[in-house]
Amino acid sequence: MNKTHSRFGVRDSALGWLRRLGWNPLDERTLATLRGEHHSALLEKRLLPWLRRYRYELDGERGALSPTSIDRIIAEADTCCHSLDGVASSSLVHRLLLEGIRTELAFPDGRRRVIQVPLIDWEHVHRNHWDVADAPALPDPSGSHVRELVGYVNGIPLVVLACVERDRNKRWGSVGDGIQHLRRGMESASYSPLPLHAQLLLSLDRRGGRYAAVGTPQHAWMKWREQGWSRAAQDQLRDSAMPFAEVPLDPPWSSHAELLHGVLSPPRLLDLIRHFLCDARQGQRYVVRPNQFFAVQSALQALRTRDASGRRGGGQLCLAAGSGLQRARQWLLRALRTDAALRSIRVLQPLTRMTPPPEDRRQRPGPLPADQLSEFLAGRASSPHEVPLRILRGWARKAKPPTADDDAATGDDVMLLVDADFWESDPALLRKLRRCLPRAVWLTLVAAPVTAASADLDPGVMLYQYPPAHAVADGVVVPAWRDTGPSPIGDSPSRRVAQVATAISQHFHELVRLAERGLRAMLLVDTTHQAHGYQRALAVDARLKTHVAGYDNRGLPTDRASERIPPQVELVIVHGELPAAQDARAAVLYVDRALTASERLRGVGLINAPHPDKRTAMLVDFHTGDIPAAAPPEWLPLPVQDNHPVLGVQRQRLHSLLPTDAEEDFHACRDHLAPDWEVGPQGDDIDLHRHRRDLLHRRVTAFGQRLQLAISAETALTGQPSLLGGQYRALLHRFSLLRDAVSRLALEAGRFNAEDRRVRHWAREQAPQVCEQHIDYQVLRTLEPVELSAAQHANHLYTRLRHRLDETGLDPDAVERSRTTLRQVLVECGDAQERIAALQALEPTLRGSPQAGDAAQAVSRGLLVLGSLFDTTLDEDVYVRLGSRIDALVADEQRQPLHLFDAYVRDRLEATLRGHLEDSQLEAVVHAVLLTGPHWPPG
Repeated sequence: MNKTHSRFGVRDSALGWLRRLGWNPLDERTLATLRGEHHSALLEKRLLPWLRRYRYELDGERGALSPTSIDRIIAEADTCCHSLDGVASSSLVHRLLLEGIRTELAFPDGRRRVIQVPLIDWEHVHRNHWDVADAPALPDPSGSHVRELVGYVNGIPLVVLACVERDRNKRWGSVGDGIQHLRRGMESASYSPLPLHAQLLLSLDRRGGRYAAVGTPQHAWMKWREQGWSRAAQDQLRDSAMPFAEVPLDPPWSSHAELLHGVLSPPRLLDLIRHFLCDARQGQRYVVRPNQFFAVQSALQALRTRDASGRRGGGQLCLAAGSGLQRARQWLLRALRTDAALRSIRVLQPLTRMTPPPEDRRQRPGPLPADQLSEFLAGRASSPHEVPLRILRGWARKAKPPTADDDAATGDDVMLLVDADFWESDPALLRKLRRCLPRAVWLTLVAAPVTAASADLDPGVMLYQYPPAHAVADGVVVPAWRDTGPSPIGDSPSRRVAQVATAISQHFHELVRLAERGLRAMLLVDTTHQAHGYQRALAVDARLKTHVAGYDNRGLPTDRASERIPPQVELVIVHGELPAAQDARAAVLYVDRALTASERLRGVGLINAPHPDKRTAMLVDFHTGDIPAAAPPEWLPLPVQDNHPVLGVQRQRLHSLLPTDAEEDFHACRDHLAPDWEVGPQGDDIDLHRHRRDLLHRRVTAFGQRLQLAISAETALTGQPSLLGGQYRALLHRFSLLRDAVSRLALEAGRFNAEDRRVRHWAREQAPQVCEQHIDYQVLRTLEPVELSAAQHANHLYTRLRHRLDETGLDPDAVERSRTTLRQVLVECGDAQERIAALQALEPTLRGSPQAGDAAQAVSRGLLVLGSLFDTTLDEDVYVRLGSRIDALVADEQRQPLHLFDAYVRDRLEATLRGHLEDSQLEAVVHAVLLTGPHWPPG
């Protein structure tokens, strides 16, 4: 990548695409003139013209709002979010957007009427004002390299974009940095609070971006995959006429086009906010996923067409298991209710698993399901109507197909919204059902394509497909693998249960515990007796915390014990039916019962939901190795043996980063990746080896993730050590040591995230037992330090001084002046000895505290955090004492499991610092410690 980028390339690219989509970029001066009060989040002079143009209809008359009513509406829109958190305020504003703001009208004759005044013209998109501007620049103690853009519709800030730029070291940030920035902005003690009216959040980096509703956790943010998107569509958007051509923001980057067009084009944004944004359980907000959106749009388009006989078009909607199939059903039913042209369709849903009733609805006796079905088919029951699949099958057996003398409208405008269980019915019964309802349309919503049993049972054309590969790439699910458990020896049931329990315990230990992941597994059995038998067998092994849970035919817990699973449980033994709800912590599914093809895919959907600690999901079958072939192979979980070819490729990519002539020399490999500073073409200081280190950092973690899965399957389930796994583990151990050594030289230990640390700890949990012939085993031992050459010493000194500037807490201008002075050393001193002398002379003049790795004195990391965030006014003794307390607390919590670090540190740190720091300062310190604390060296 030799392309020259501007300082704010991501921000400029986003503005360039938004300008082509019809948004009006506002500069800081124009933004101030449109705002009412200086502290207001609204652009009052954008909302005011809309309210003045609005005409209400009352008693057959049209009228304009009075100035008093307009002032009240603007005041309520501005203050409605006060004293609410980000999620609650977003939900309240969403309700006001859909329903309008209530205002009372006073007429000259003394009458008073209350009307709902809309804030947006939903039917006419371009009658609204579409503005985008930079967020107000506020001081951020974390030194964030994220630029915020705010999108206003009629002056209401409904969209916030986090544009992640280069940091001080010219290294590009990631989407995750933008997500964390936006989540901090929604906190009450944030230094840079986001507009509480926001409905959608977007995070962009140079490679693309993700979007989410307010309050969505980081692992649940999604990419947007536009249906039918192509290079031609992108070029057409790039070349489109721009109404605000005087703003020089060209050229936008192609990596942002699909997301911004898919989410923020004005018609699409109004559609998403109006029809595809809702409140979920536990007060969370939920926005439609792209696969659900286009599945609904494809279904609506098919239903608007009719064939020669007048029957509406149907077909199949295939969404990968775990990608939100039930939520797509809900979006579709909601769209049918709001579409005037399709409101007459009566929806019949034959289901094996009925939708659970709301918690506040009491079960009352009513008509039998068969009678309810007859009422629905006669047109005397409400839609949508759910009917047990067995009831519909019974009706089809008894019903008689209509004759020519019967009413031709029998079943007219009825849609059967069916699933995979429906197509597992007897083909003869399905043929008869087709004859009994000749005008009804069949729409199939499944997790894998349905293959017709015969030509006359065609489930319809494929309206929309969302395969697992796309779901994984979009971050909707994690990749799923399948494996077969060992065949138990002996005929005794108790012996078999004991052997399977031992295999499960060992497999979970290898796959989850050693990898330091706070996840759990599920074991599927048939009966309560089997479940308790497994619980007793696992209690003998005493390595897993188990819990027995039962579920009814709706997937609901059968008792209170099944409903409330303690958080410390590692294995849930499930009997009865499969649960209806996903558990994001569930990552492994052990099966010891017969499953149909649809149940197997439903089981995969239970374990492949994203989670911060989860990278893969696994299904292990102890019942049978035969997988029903009711779906194409690409829709089923891949066999775990497919890891080996990928491991070979990743191994070659790791070796490609090493010097070809000195691959066995640890010191040569380290020097090949260590910092090497030179002056670049633009006059900047450039580390020639930084790109290699970045690749090494990412590839070691990716290799370790894939190796964990392969070894856990081969070693734990078979009970035999894997020679191939041992060789690869030795390789991972070597590269992990190399990565640590290079990170110490480059002072980049702070780059290790939670997943990097998990892989590093797992790689060193056991010493490698097998080595490849061309690798010298001596390089895996602790190496004696060698004397540095003059060039290496100069590079090391330059790296340390440059890193010190970043950690001093100085203002950006002072840091940049110091960096300019450092760069002059590279320009003026070509010889290594001259550079060393110049850098040593310059070192005392640079302000800053000694860094880790300076042997002169021990460093208080807590004191560095306090000093880098703000200039404290505390007494010096109190200041030093708080730093020591932070050091001791982090050192103590580093001994705990990794996934518990954040919760423990936050609780104890807040109690330690409260009373000494203000709330805003306390929150900044807690955030900094949580971000960097796990990387601090012990001691």
